[in-house]
Amino acid sequence: MSDYEKHVDEIRKYFEEHKAERYPFENALLREKDEYVKSLYFRMLCTLVRYTGEPDEMQVLYIRRLLAGAHAENQFQDYMKMALDLDRGDLDEFVSLFAEDELRYYFCIDGSILLSVVRSGDKQYELLAELAELLGINRKELAYLVSVAKAAIVQSSELFEEAKAAATETTRHLSMYPYVRAFYAGAIVDTSERLHIYSCEKTEVDLSKYFPVKAKKVIVENVSLSLQADVLFENCEEVVFLNTDVQVNDCLLEFRNAGNVMFENSLFENGRQFPITFNNCGNVQIDSCRFRNFTSRTIQEENVANFSVSKSLFDACEYRYSAWSSGWPSLGGVVFSNSPAKNGINYFDNCTFANCGGRNKDYGHFSDFISNCRSELNACTFRLCWHYFATDRLDSDDIRVRMFPLESKAIDCVTVNSSPIVN
Repeated sequence: MSDYEKHVDEIRKYFEEHKAERYPFENALLREKDEYVKSLYFRMLCTLVRYTGEPDEMQVLYIRRLLAGAHAENQFQDYMKMALDLDRGDLDEFVSLFAEDELRYYFCIDGSILLSVVRSGDKQYELLAELAELLGINRKELAYLVSVAKAAIVQSSELFEEAKAAATETTRHLSMYPYVRAFYAGAIVDTSERLHIYSCEKTEVDLSKYFPVKAKKVIVENVSLSLQADVLFENCEEVVFLNTDVQVNDCLLEFRNAGNVMFENSLFENGRQFPITFNNCGNVQIDSCRFRNFTSRTIQEENVANFSVSKSLFDACEYRYSAWSSGWPSLGGVVFSNSPAKNGINYFDNCTFANCGGRNKDYGHFSDFISNCRSELNACTFRLCWHYFATDRLDSDDIRVRMFPLESKAIDCVTVNSSPIVN
């Protein structure tokens, strides 16, 4: 073997050793545990795979990915050495700590995956079954956990749907997100406590099959939505839209009596009839989102305590309407409220508004045409933001022409070919 070939082999070995770090397998419940609990978890997994021989490369990689996701302090080799020193006291401690902890269910899934990726012996499966029994897991629960493991190995949405149908009351609430995120589209969890709708490839999901929503916490993640009917999230403690694309169309997307609503890294576009509405919500937080091509108002808020938008883009959000007025009333073409005084201050940080405002088919002049709500703006940019009347006539340079109410504040903001922020 040449020196160059040895050199490349060393590089490949480095890549192989660090593959787990690039693709960690993150179980949030395990990651939150202290190192002693993590140590018992991984020692037992290592005991399982090396019971009748040395582990296979696939088994080693899977455990290393688990270690990376759990932020474990030790390396794979260390836990393998610990497994050699396992005694009855360690087993008693494992059972004592995990018998009442939900981690016991995930341990059975991880164990099933480790034994299934290679041709394991009967004694290894017997050991896993004995551990499950000691942890208080019954046959129906174990059958469900094994079926989840099978779906994860095969990466089959159909098998995971079958597995969900077999979930028991004690396992129905468990999040299988780490195991199915690479292939599944649909509700990973759907209980009274939590609804998590997810798609691996941002495929289109029909929200209507999950309504009315009864879960306290709702997560809509990495999906594509094209609304065909009004959507209402009501009485939820928390609703999160994460990395999701929403075609609003002619429908109403409303959040009513919600404690916290968060939009992150999501796209909302083509709202033609109704604004996205927040009604009697505690906190609304919008971060790194895009709102595009709204001809209705974009956002409406009523009795919202805290409303903040950061690092977001409003593009071509131009409210088109017909109204006559001689008093320069507030329009709120992008962000609107029927009762602005009942809301808290709106905060905009590092946001961009481009081609936004209002377009009146009639001859009425309107002010506060971006928002009629009291706002504080920091480092925001406005490009080509105007109010038009008579369809395409630009409002004059009257002192009453402004984008936000007089009591608003703007710090380090920039306007480019736009009306004043606050006159």
